Amino acid sequence: MTTIHAASRSIFSASLTPFFRLSLLLASTVMAAAPVGAQQAATKASVVAGSEVSLSAITQATWVQGEGPKAFEPGKVYIFECWATWCGPCIMMIPHVNELHKKYYDKGLRVYGMSVWEDDQAKVEKFVKFKGAKMSYPVAFTGKGSAFESEWLKAAGVKSIPHAFIVRNGKLLASTQASRLTDQLIETLLAGDEGAQQGANTLLSAQNQQGKTKQLVQAIYNARNKQDAAKMSTLLKQLKGIDSAHPEIPILELWVLIVCKDWPAAVTELKEMPVSETKNSFISMTGMRLARSEQHGYPEDFMKAFVPLYADYVLRNESPIGPNHFVSLSIHQWRLGNKEDAAMTAKQGVAAAKAFAVGRALPIQPYGRFAKSVHEGSLPTLKDLSKWQREAREQAAPKK
Repeated sequence: MTTIHAASRSIFSASLTPFFRLSLLLASTVMAAAPVGAQQAATKASVVAGSEVSLSAITQATWVQGEGPKAFEPGKVYIFECWATWCGPCIMMIPHVNELHKKYYDKGLRVYGMSVWEDDQAKVEKFVKFKGAKMSYPVAFTGKGSAFESEWLKAAGVKSIPHAFIVRNGKLLASTQASRLTDQLIETLLAGDEGAQQGANTLLSAQNQQGKTKQLVQAIYNARNKQDAAKMSTLLKQLKGIDSAHPEIPILELWVLIVCKDWPAAVTELKEMPVSETKNSFISMTGMRLARSEQHGYPEDFMKAFVPLYADYVLRNESPIGPNHFVSLSIHQWRLGNKEDAAMTAKQGVAAAKAFAVGRALPIQPYGRFAKSVHEGSLPTLKDLSKWQREAREQAAPKK
């Protein structure tokens, strides 16, 4: 995951059992791997806010969809969104980026997808074609070691993706994560010279306050672990005062409602919250965690709202999903009385295990055993799955 989740992930994982830590690893294949693969060696930035940028590297890229800009049109705002097919958080951002493209193109926004840090052009072309209208903006393949990588990414000191460069009149206004590009911010950036500078200042201010906001987010999650809703609310107010557009705020607001056990409001917040990387992270970890025990304390009304979102995340995710997510979803579906769905999901989990096992020492038999049991009308627990995995590994181990 990207750095905005570092605090929530570390605090959350501190209380996990060894099996659940393994479950998260198996469940979040690409999302966990993305930062490692996405991070590059740190370099001193020579391209900063206010720097002039050249289109030379852009024109050298191979455009797999649409065309790149030949020149920067005066007054237009350009977003160059850096992504990769293997980067889960990048893929999560595509719907948001596409919506910005469709909503603000006629108002002067130009959005371009820049595939970076990968060398399989055919894979990028296939991905973009598959996305179709859901990724309708122009997309370029740059390739590893490209001019774009050296003249933009390395020159700007970019170490991870997703990452967006915002340009106006040939100068870099700011660079940020696309999750920060709200409607309000885009409209500000498009509001002439004064608006563009105001929007850039907003992003730069958030960037400069990143250390403080990270501490606040961590403190809020610490208060959550202690079920201290009052302290959470106080700290959340401070976070909003420093960075009102912080991507973690919607999830933190949801956590306050959960700690307060204001379940009707929590259900509403969960349903109305826009799709984002932070929401998907919450859904991913919560789905796994609540599957461990039926005595998790979340009421049925909340679970009826949550499980369809979890199912959408697991079954329709365009990034590879590990088999333990399918097991967890099957458990939730069974508990809500949807036994046919539970059996089908468990069966899909076997296929996911086979795909995940390629090149890894992952026993597939336990997932088949789980699916068979669900199909025959009996729901195993995650402890059962853990036991079967341990036994399968012991049987596969070389005899001394």
